[in-house]
Amino acid sequence: MRKLLLLIFTLTPFIISFGQDNEEVIEEITDAFRNFEYNKVIEISEDHLKDKDKFSNPELIEIYRMKGISHYALLDDNQSRLSFIEILRLDSSYVLDPAHTSPKIISFFSNVKNEYLASIEGKEEKIVVTQLDTVYVTRLYRDTTAESNFKHALIRSLIIPGTGHLYLDSNLKSWVLTILSAASIGAGIYYISDTNEKEKIYLMERNPNETGKKYNDYNFSYRMRNLAFISFAALWLYSQIDLLFFIEKEQPGIFSYLPKVNFNLGEGIILNYHLKF
Repeated sequence: MRKLLLLIFTLTPFIISFGQDNEEVIEEITDAFRNFEYNKVIEISEDHLKDKDKFSNPELIEIYRMKGISHYALLDDNQSRLSFIEILRLDSSYVLDPAHTSPKIISFFSNVKNEYLASIEGKEEKIVVTQLDTVYVTRLYRDTTAESNFKHALIRSLIIPGTGHLYLDSNLKSWVLTILSAASIGAGIYYISDTNEKEKIYLMERNPNETGKKYNDYNFSYRMRNLAFISFAALWLYSQIDLLFFIEKEQPGIFSYLPKVNFNLGEGIILNYHLKF
């Protein structure tokens, strides 16, 4: 009994100190946050989040909340999105307090939350218990919403680069890729026709003084046609690679069933990708 009491008295200061340390960290971040020192909030948060296991879930949520809002205030939407996703991983039902948060941030958080919840639906299998007379049967149902979205995006991207990205998220990058792809297709169609027409004109020209000019016109259209082809091919290749390998990094809330790359000493690098249609 005496040993137990001695152990309790020995550990009590460390337990109290541990709790106080966490409270001091939260208070330090909160003070910086209230003073609009957003860079300081991010710096302190990232330093202490290296050892996140020492914090409780509510403490982590509060740190990520201030960190996410600070990133948003500094126009770093991507890092803000990542911080908010960390909150949702801890509590997927979490909502920001409208009394202490601007409507813009609440709207941004809501979008992140919707994307995150959609991604969970695509990853997880739901266990549904149904009753057949007096027997309960457990069945597994998979919600493939996110997987279906990615399939549609992939099909669109294979046809016209950029439209797959646009299907997943209507942002600047998606519109730029789609517009450039449409422009290269339009230019290609135009210069195919123009090249054929000017080739005929050049071959039919009999005046030596006009032959050089006609050839230059034909050569210009020929090079523009090839440039349109090359541009479309580059956009197509970039869109497929970006959609398959990098889209989740830019949009963490969207689960895109990315290919898996494994390294085996005997077989080398193995690319494994499986998507049912």
